[in-house]
Amino acid sequence: MASAKHPSLFGLVLSSVTRVLFATLLFTALGMGVGLLLGIIGTAGWGLLHGGDVDMAGAYRHVAVPCAIGLGLTAFIGASYLEIRARTSQGR
Repeated sequence: MASAKHPSLFGLVLSSVTRVLFATLLFTALGMGVGLLLGIIGTAGWGLLHGGDVDMAGAYRHVAVPCAIGLGLTAFIGASYLEIRARTSQGR
């Protein structure tokens, strides 16, 4: 029987880094979208309650960007943990 070809260390690292960065990008985009939606709804609701002009740039600055950063950082840490755990337990 032919022996299975093992991937090189470079290939393993490259695939792990690609997976982590892709998951981080997806969750950051999701956080930005959800944060922006909630920020727009909240800003419009604030304007309706208090009667006046609203600055929609605040929805980006104060809601969407912090949501994207928080979710992206959480996704990066979680994906890194899962990749490290998968790579270290492969030999067992």
